Amino acid sequence: MSLRRLVSALLLSAVLLSVACARPAPPPASAPVEPAPIPLGEAGSEPLSFRRVVYRIPTNSVIGEVRVGSTQREEMRWTVSRSQSMTFNVAVTDGLRRLGYDVRDEADALFDPNGSARVRYEMAAILHEADVDFRYRLNRSRDAAGEGVGTADVEVEVRLYDTLAKQTVYERRFRGSGRDEGTRPNPLMSAVVSAILETTADPDFVALLAVDPEVAGLARARPPTLRLSACTTPEAATLPDDLPAALASVVEIRAGSVSGTGVIISPDGWVLTAGHVVRDAPEVWVRIDAGPQLPATLHQSEPAADLALLQIPGRDHPCSPMREASASLDLGSDVFAVNVSVDEGGRPTVTRGVVSGFPVRDGQRLIQTDASINPGSSGGPLLASDGSVAGITVMKLVSRDVEGVGFAVPAAEAIRQLGVELRSAPR
Repeated sequence: MSLRRLVSALLLSAVLLSVACARPAPPPASAPVEPAPIPLGEAGSEPLSFRRVVYRIPTNSVIGEVRVGSTQREEMRWTVSRSQSMTFNVAVTDGLRRLGYDVRDEADALFDPNGSARVRYEMAAILHEADVDFRYRLNRSRDAAGEGVGTADVEVEVRLYDTLAKQTVYERRFRGSGRDEGTRPNPLMSAVVSAILETTADPDFVALLAVDPEVAGLARARPPTLRLSACTTPEAATLPDDLPAALASVVEIRAGSVSGTGVIISPDGWVLTAGHVVRDAPEVWVRIDAGPQLPATLHQSEPAADLALLQIPGRDHPCSPMREASASLDLGSDVFAVNVSVDEGGRPTVTRGVVSGFPVRDGQRLIQTDASINPGSSGGPLLASDGSVAGITVMKLVSRDVEGVGFAVPAAEAIRQLGVELRSAPR
């Protein structure tokens, strides 16, 4: 089979693979990534049905690459002519049922043509982005592609329609990843399903569908959990030698008349900064490496911890890994405070110091450092010697008795306070 024919066959199988059988049994590698759902309780959910996935990817746009061996490669383009598909219905329905949702489908209408329509809520999804890549070993005995590995990353918008109110009551976008192996892998299936099932961890979604009013109330009061792609580094860094790579993820933030610093913590453009930098600002702009300004959306903030999470457009941004709670710093550890100075033309500047304490203020554990905290440092990263983000700078102390002392919220605590989960992409 030629490489061009293989590309066409792979795209067709990935998008239109039939799951019409009652209970398909995909190999373990293709199983959807299960979210951390909010329990519905014994009462379960309101009846709902999953209708379809609609495609909104421009025809002929590049969505990935097929590589056979080390030399043969070809772009994969989106050439699907159908605008919608019911391919995913069984997989999504089964996934929701496993989590306790009362999902009706065609099987419920075998002897009642109107049975599957007797639901209050109808659910559907829109596929906005897909990045699908395939890597094949070369089967030299037949001069053809052998078994390979396919990976997919997608962005899916999920909508919920209330048939009584006759209006859409829920719209939200989610990202999903999938991986599959074989002669014709189909990672798109598990990627789309995993993105759709992320709804079950969203308090707004659960509050709409939970039958038990106590469960719905608890869901509304629960802080949202946002799952982001973690930033990974191929090799261990050592500062200050590898500072240029670490500084690539540090950004300048403009919020009205206020300027500050932030750090990109996910390749999908999520930026962590101090809450007071962006508080009450009508518009927020982010500049990367003294380049053009990008509009930023304030996703959420935590006033008590003085933290904020922003998102900028685009993908594959340079980013810095967040230091885990299990990798805590010791007293005397070297740290590097980074800020983007307006006086330096929007480029990062660095000061070096040590961890001098772990004070607790208003119940919040902080990292204390003697690294100089310059104007514009608020929201900037405090980097450990391995290049990971140890903390987010939120304040400095100036008095007659104390000079040059700064404080940062530990990275693991900042992630927890904002209800964020960072997870690595499947390998």
